[in-house]
Amino acid sequence: MVSKSFYESLEAVAEERGLDIEKVLEKVVVALQIACKNNDVPYKGTVMMESDLEKKKIRFLNYTYVVEEIDPEGPRGQITLEDAKLIKPRAKVGQVWKEEIDLSIFKRKAASMFKQTLLNELKGLEREEAYKFFADKVGEVLTGKVVSSNDHFVTLNLAKGVEATISLKDCIPGETFVEGESKKVYVSNVEKTSKGPKILLSRNNREIVKKLFELNIPEVASGIIEIMGISRDAGSRSKVGVLSVNGDIDPKGACVGAGGARIKMINNDLNGEKIDIFVWKSDANNLIAEALTPARVLSVMTDEKEKKATVIVSDDQYSLAIGRGGQNTRLAAMATGWKIDIKKLSEATDEKLKFDFNIHF
Repeated sequence: MVSKSFYESLEAVAEERGLDIEKVLEKVVVALQIACKNNDVPYKGTVMMESDLEKKKIRFLNYTYVVEEIDPEGPRGQITLEDAKLIKPRAKVGQVWKEEIDLSIFKRKAASMFKQTLLNELKGLEREEAYKFFADKVGEVLTGKVVSSNDHFVTLNLAKGVEATISLKDCIPGETFVEGESKKVYVSNVEKTSKGPKILLSRNNREIVKKLFELNIPEVASGIIEIMGISRDAGSRSKVGVLSVNGDIDPKGACVGAGGARIKMINNDLNGEKIDIFVWKSDANNLIAEALTPARVLSVMTDEKEKKATVIVSDDQYSLAIGRGGQNTRLAAMATGWKIDIKKLSEATDEKLKFDFNIHF
């Protein structure tokens, strides 16, 4: 029987490395099997383990199989009946001999082989477990701690002792990185490599906005409020269209939070990026008007076939509706899927356009 202290030392290794003790024990069996190939060790059969994890009892057994003829495809430890009878005169074909492995008889070479093999197996297990962990996080947001940064990449410490790099082109334009600070990152993909998982991260895509809403707004996480459309100029502004499944809940108010607390949390995670929240409408005219928030719209005329909309605003709202560099209109169009043309009221009057003042907030 292997000593309780040996088991407890393996248990400590498993806990330190974040591994399951049963999987660690499986690797011990692998390492023992390899170490037993050493000529100084008398165990040449198949190594197996018997365990009672509740009582912290384990023992390793050497299995020898008595056969008529050695099968190259069969298990390790086959012995012919002729040779078996030299050991046990009453041996019969089909018998399985079990012998407990005594680790104390392992000499220096075999013990060193066991230790090195086990370390390699544990590293491989760590890589496999890390890959499974992060592969399950694709499409999610994780918090990483900045380890270092240069002109091209930022290295983050994520979870399970895994570090990953994110290219500055996948970060928010203009943001800085200070060693030790935490950053939210979106996991775009995970690839398996011989050195461990390669984790592809982003901070400038639209999905991170959606995931941060889910993390910070319980009503979004539960599905009471649905995100219907998102558009983004990373580092500058995002637009998010929200719809309440429960008519009693104000979706915009719930997302903003008391005193703006909820949206400020998201702003901070996105390096101060502004976020316009608008209420999603089933009617195209009102939807487009809402999406152009914070501008106030007077009239919307839509062409369903072409998915185009002409929007009329008072002259003093024109610059706000367009936004700097056309940003507000562009983001509204991206969020709703409509092409939007903004006209001043004076311009529409001069052109003698026929329209109704059909937008009422």
